[in-house]
Amino acid sequence: MVMWYREASGAAKRIPISEMGNQTAEQAAVAPDGSIYLATGDLWKVSPGGSATKIVDTDCKKDTSTADSTKLSDFCTGQVTGVTVTKDGSVYFGDEITLGHRGSFVHKISGDAVELIAGRSSKDGESLKRSNPAVQNGIAPAAGTKAKAVLVPDIWNSGWLAADEHGLYWRTGPGVVHINADGTLSPLVGAKAPDKVTEAGAPFEKMGRALDAEIGESALDQLRGDLAVTSERGEVFYTDAQKTYSPPFSSEYRWGGDKSASQKDFIENLVGGKAIYRVAAGEVSPTAVGVQGIAASGTSLYIAAESTSGTKESAEDQLTAVLQVELPEEK
Repeated sequence: MVMWYREASGAAKRIPISEMGNQTAEQAAVAPDGSIYLATGDLWKVSPGGSATKIVDTDCKKDTSTADSTKLSDFCTGQVTGVTVTKDGSVYFGDEITLGHRGSFVHKISGDAVELIAGRSSKDGESLKRSNPAVQNGIAPAAGTKAKAVLVPDIWNSGWLAADEHGLYWRTGPGVVHINADGTLSPLVGAKAPDKVTEAGAPFEKMGRALDAEIGESALDQLRGDLAVTSERGEVFYTDAQKTYSPPFSSEYRWGGDKSASQKDFIENLVGGKAIYRVAAGEVSPTAVGVQGIAASGTSLYIAAESTSGTKESAEDQLTAVLQVELPEEK
């Protein structure tokens, strides 16, 4: 595995990562000290120089993910799919039980301990359907719902995290919830009335209430989801991997802006990718399609995209690029 560092001059630096081999990161987060945390099934910490250390293991002799607090050296879970780091350097990760009783969780690394922040495992014979209040409250929580009381059984479509000054955001299958400072949950994307959400019309054109929107399920052989927040703009972005898009794009998703010949060739030969949606002021709107992953900083949204670049067809020859999305001016 390698990572790329973009210097202030615009030059890109290639940094090989030791110890990790050929792995795929579901989500990455950068700490204030420059360390990078990668959720790859396990949780890794990578130094700015590329030295990797496994922080959370998933080769479990005993699963300890449901305990309120566990020594970091003793902690083990089924899989780690999400990670975020807050401004004060606190590390949170999203993880799941994959065998036996099901459940998705949020944990925090506190010194040499791991604390349970949200989620619980299913009980013997418990329904995993939305008719179960514990499941429904994990998607569209009622006021006062305790974060540790919800059951999130859709482990393939859950676990991604994002953070800003207001707290944590957690993807919980068809929804996104906010984890409040008092240990309760608030709904953001609530899947309450998907039929009330209109089809995409144009980038950033409102489709309806985010509380009514529903994030589609992705199959086991498809791309998975993402979650990001522009902390200084207060906008949350998520991807829907139920459908993938590749050129030619329809008008509502056409990539705008001036392009060089090589950029145009890259875009016209994009590999099929996910759709991005934005939540701002309680409304959901489309952003772009054809992306493999997303990330955000204070005011910027970044996307990763892959292309066969016209003449190249094999996966080994595909080109990958990170692009910045021009967001609308704040009103």
